[in-house]
Amino acid sequence: MLELLLALISLITWSSIGIYFFRGRIFRWLDNRFGKDTPPPPLDDEEAEQMDQVFSDSFMGKHAPSEQRKDT
Repeated sequence: MLELLLALISLITWSSIGIYFFRGRIFRWLDNRFGKDTPPPPLDDEEAEQMDQVFSDSFMGKHAPSEQRKDT
């Protein structure tokens, strides 16, 4: 029983030393894993126009309903 108690105390001691030594890395990882994301900075007008063009081409494709021929 004493050996089990000493093993448990040793495990707790080593764990606490490791957590204390690596606490900065552990807290950064926890914040990165579970923390709130920071929103991206707002786009400039030129970047917004480029994004609009990219998304309109990718979602609508070359044959958007407004560009389709009516006589076919």
